[in-house]
Amino acid sequence: MTTADRRTRYATMTALARAFALLCLAPPVAFTQEYSAILNVVLLATLWLCCVFVDGLPRVPAMPALTVEASLVAFIAVLTLEQSPVLLPALVIPPFIGGIVRGVRGALEVIGAELVTTIAVVAASRAIPIDQTTGSQLFAALAAGVGLGALAALFHETRDGGSDTSSSYRDARALLTQLRDLSGSLVGGLDPVRISQGILDTAREELPFTGAVVYVETPHGYTPLLEGDVTDAGADNTAVLDEVFRTSRPVLDGPWVAVPLLTDAGMAGAITGALLPHRLAPGALQHTLDHLVRLLRREALQLDTALIFAALRDEATAEERRRLARDLHDGVAQDLAGLGYLIDEMAESSTEPDVVSQGRALRGELSRVVAELRRSVFLLRNEGEGKSLGQRLEALGAHISSRSGTSVEVEVTEGSKRLRPEVEAELLRIAQEGMNNAARHADARRITVEVIVHAPDARVRVADDGRGLQTGRDDSHGVRIMKERARRIGARLELHNREDGPGAELLVRLGEQSRLEGPGEREGIAS
Repeated sequence: MTTADRRTRYATMTALARAFALLCLAPPVAFTQEYSAILNVVLLATLWLCCVFVDGLPRVPAMPALTVEASLVAFIAVLTLEQSPVLLPALVIPPFIGGIVRGVRGALEVIGAELVTTIAVVAASRAIPIDQTTGSQLFAALAAGVGLGALAALFHETRDGGSDTSSSYRDARALLTQLRDLSGSLVGGLDPVRISQGILDTAREELPFTGAVVYVETPHGYTPLLEGDVTDAGADNTAVLDEVFRTSRPVLDGPWVAVPLLTDAGMAGAITGALLPHRLAPGALQHTLDHLVRLLRREALQLDTALIFAALRDEATAEERRRLARDLHDGVAQDLAGLGYLIDEMAESSTEPDVVSQGRALRGELSRVVAELRRSVFLLRNEGEGKSLGQRLEALGAHISSRSGTSVEVEVTEGSKRLRPEVEAELLRIAQEGMNNAARHADARRITVEVIVHAPDARVRVADDGRGLQTGRDDSHGVRIMKERARRIGARLELHNREDGPGAELLVRLGEQSRLEGPGEREGIAS
């Protein structure tokens, strides 16, 4: 909150302080029957009336106006000393207003202005009597101003400190409302993937790209927003990404080219890709790259806005996920556990074999539901916390191992770049389904998970030593859902019995496979 905003907020309080001071000063001045003292009170009233009017003008700086007011009040009060010290109490009002509006600093600035004005007036006019009596009265008035200003400053700090939260929520509500009203008029929407597609289309019209990818920089590495065609460059583009994000300028490095996406606020992302054979001279190529940077400024601003909105959305939903996890764990999960105890008691106390058998079957089904619910709680707690795909699979493997007793080993190979969040989420769900099936239905004693990520490419392999693939039930939709998830992100899914031993193997491939050959394919995984 600015000083002008505070002055407007406290305008009523400061106006009442000035009016109260005039009411207190008027009777003593009237009793003195001194014409000059009465004239000075009228002049003071006029001054404060003007100050009340100025308080309503937001464009007038607050502290300069208060400093001028304090100087004029001190000038009038000290001049009146020639007849009577009756106006000296008016010196306490400006420090009070300064403390209210700007805290300790405001009170000190106003008191300083009063002291300077008082010394200047006394030094310039020898007619003003400064003896022991008037000097002590003047000192008492200034000291009272210091005390009242300190109290006002304390009120200022307490009131403004307590209103920070409300003010923040008020500002956030105004901004969110404005965003809601504007979102309908945004031609490109707020989808980073769609905007990235438009960026790649524009870039391909200017340069012969292959394997073009739009990247953004995150605290966890470079994340691709949209991948282009598969490149034949055969090299890692991390070096060119490091250079373009460091310099914010187009970069040429062997087969790779990188183009920054610049906005007035900074760099929103970058396009990287390999150049197809072309006939452009080096100078003409550099000119084309610079032109492309300027051409993509509007799209870069759209992308930057969409990324900020996505970050805001993720931040807003993170706490909701944690709250839902707490409610499921403390509510439904506990109720189901209690229901399981009742079923156990019923089965133990019954003498009917059918009731005992049905109770045990019901108890087994209920245990399965509770396990599924606990896995959902685990994913809700760990989703969206900035962990990479490999880290989240390691945590999931440890969770499944602790719950089922099946040994789960996770081997992770990840580069410095991240997959898109939605791609990581789908791969995580596919791997989770594969591990759950191996632990629940295949009687596996050991599950091995391999994760290789060189964004935008990735490979996930889940292998077990269980009974292998069984005939699917009519009500089983796990494999179909995994295939749908793979198609959604453009990945290829394979599910088959292992050739090197008992058990089944789930393999998901995304993107180019030359960099994703894992130890399982090179040497085989021992059961």
